[in-house]
Amino acid sequence: MKNLKKLKKKEKSKSGNFTLSTGMIIIIAISIVLSLVYVRIKVEEISLGYEISRNKKKTEDLLKENRTLNSEFMKLQAPEKLEASAIELGFKFPTQQDIIYIEENRVVGK
Repeated sequence: MKNLKKLKKKEKSKSGNFTLSTGMIIIIAISIVLSLVYVRIKVEEISLGYEISRNKKKTEDLLKENRTLNSEFMKLQAPEKLEASAIELGFKFPTQQDIIYIEENRVVGK
């Protein structure tokens, strides 16, 4: 009888160790999965940070180009520049013969 009790205790302690080992394996597996998820999140965070930096740089470059183009546009709109371009293209100031006068028509009854 004593041997049977000792044998049952050994079986319980062995199965208890197995349960503990399985629990430890599950905890380790969960820890590894959580660590991998954390690392993945950090990699995505860094990647997004680089993308944001690239987009900011691109935005700054485009704004600088926009300012340059607006400045050039304003220079080209200047009356002196327009006059020089028109003369270069063969335009001339109108003479008295080039001017046509149109009489104003009036609608009666309105």
